[in-house]
Amino acid sequence: MSLFEKIACRAGHFVRIPDVHLEGHDLKAKVCGYPLHVRSERTALSLSPEALATAFLLPATTISKGLKGDSIDANWLAGAGKILDLFSTWRDWHAPPPRFTPYTHTAPQKPQTGLALSLGVDSFYSCFFSRQEPDLLVFAAGFDIPCSQEKTLRRVQNSLAAVAQATGKDWTMITTDLRQHRLYRKSPWDWTHGGALAFIGHLLERSIGTFLISSSVHENNLAPWGSHPDLDPLWSSSRVAIRHVGQETLRSEKLRRLVHHPVAAPLVKRHLQVCWEAISETGNCGRCHKCVMTRINLHRDRPGFHLENMPEEQPLADAIEALPPITNVLSLDLRRELVGCPDPRVERALQNLIRRSEAKIQSQCKTKSTTS
Repeated sequence: MSLFEKIACRAGHFVRIPDVHLEGHDLKAKVCGYPLHVRSERTALSLSPEALATAFLLPATTISKGLKGDSIDANWLAGAGKILDLFSTWRDWHAPPPRFTPYTHTAPQKPQTGLALSLGVDSFYSCFFSRQEPDLLVFAAGFDIPCSQEKTLRRVQNSLAAVAQATGKDWTMITTDLRQHRLYRKSPWDWTHGGALAFIGHLLERSIGTFLISSSVHENNLAPWGSHPDLDPLWSSSRVAIRHVGQETLRSEKLRRLVHHPVAAPLVKRHLQVCWEAISETGNCGRCHKCVMTRINLHRDRPGFHLENMPEEQPLADAIEALPPITNVLSLDLRRELVGCPDPRVERALQNLIRRSEAKIQSQCKTKSTTS
């Protein structure tokens, strides 16, 4: 059966979503004949067609395939059509519309709210300052940190529990091999990560009625991306509303508010995790773009405030000069937020990095225009 499903998936125009309605702490399904595994020790999960379709709509679209199945929530189906319209504009991706029989779910949503908490600046900010206060903090193991890095995940789990205890919230860690699925290995994570996060929210439909995804970009600098205020709510169903939060605040302002908050500051000092390029068992690397940006932010807004899990052997100005040029416009906009550091050596290094990055981006644009 699996071999037939794999052949049918590769040859056909559709990816079939199984009509599963599984509940428990350790759940498995197959999509395109390839396995998918989700588990959580603390929270019972629900694996439904809505959850699976949320996970696989965009990975299927990247290879011009649609989704099909038996029945699915009418609200989810309406949103999926709008998502495909967005991506036909953003990325020129085209796929057949989903083929499901819609049904209407009439039971009320759960009143509790979940938050995808990566322990980074944006989600830390949402934990403390979101207008809709979260009740459940959720970390997805297998997304930024591979499931094989068990020691690192144990450290993150301890941090998650510490933040929950200090804020009076519940927490859970969901482990999944979603990113190892064949359809995810063939698709760009930059564009599929928002759907993957929304998938986590749908898994929790028995515990929450709203799931918050934190913005990483200010509303004045929005551009097409895998998580976006116009995109994330479209993943909602009648049972779980997906919300995009925090876009009204600059990331630099988010960190400034956190390190001056009496409860958040000591938690940030001990548990903030911004590094995903060279993540280690002990925390951040202190040298990559995100680590150095965080160091600049702290040096500017609260001198002397040092993260316990951020190595700082390399002087900050030297660390900035050692960075390669930024090649992504969105990432460059985040660095521009930090201009104005009172330390002249750090400010010169930052301005130089911005100039180098602007030149690199312009060079890339010229190369594309001459080759097209």
